[in-house]
Amino acid sequence: MKTYISLLMTLFTCFVVGELSAQDPSKETVDSACLMKSSSEWASDCEQCLMDGNTYRINMQNICEKQIDVRLAVQEKTMRWKVFNFMDIAPGDTLSGYACDGTGRYVYWTRVANDASVVFPTEREIELQFNR
Repeated sequence: MKTYISLLMTLFTCFVVGELSAQDPSKETVDSACLMKSSSEWASDCEQCLMDGNTYRINMQNICEKQIDVRLAVQEKTMRWKVFNFMDIAPGDTLSGYACDGTGRYVYWTRVANDASVVFPTEREIELQFNR
């Protein structure tokens, strides 16, 4: 059982990438715990998609008491990632991302709002890291 829990925690860490802030301990940081999945849905209507039926939408909420920036990537069945950037998400606010022909897989990164010293991964880096 302990091995199973350890494996699940390792897999969770691989899929939900947390704190990407600079190594300066005096800086205020924010980690992935500030963003929580509030809901998801399959086959939801999506104005941005040409076809309906296999759309996957993920909805998330900022549960911390500070504003955050978020990069959210949602995987398409082609194994490509649809990437969304959200800036200045206030406490309690929600955001959503989608894949028109989705797999149900998503990853995200967070940082304190407007902290330019923390660089989110590029779309290419996301493709390379999560398409193994």
